Amino acid sequence: MTDPASTELPDKTDPMAKALFGWVEAKNAGQFIFWGLASLSVVLFLADALIDRHYKEEIEGITGFYAFYGFISFSFVVLMGWPLGRLLRQKPNFYGDEPDGEDGQ
Repeated sequence: MTDPASTELPDKTDPMAKALFGWVEAKNAGQFIFWGLASLSVVLFLADALIDRHYKEEIEGITGFYAFYGFISFSFVVLMGWPLGRLLRQKPNFYGDEPDGEDGQ
C-alpha cells in the first residue's frame, strides 16, 4: 500500500488559467502585487491633483476626495457585514434535531 501523504494529485488545472494566473505562484508575487497597487495609487492620486474638475460641492474639489470617500464607503460595507451576518445567521438546529446514526433513522 502506498503512503497517502506522498501521493501527488493529478494536475487538473485549466491551461488557460495556468497561462493567465500562473505567475501568482512565484515567490515574490505578493510583494509585486502590493507595490504595484501602491505605486498605481500614488500615480492616480498625483493625477487627481493635475486634473481640472468642475464640481458641484466644495468638498469634491479636495485632492483625493473620491479615493477617501471610496475607502470609507468600502470600509463601512465590510464592517456592516459582520452585524448583518449575525442578524441573518440561523441557529445550528434550525431544521430540528440531527438524526441518530448514519442511515438517518
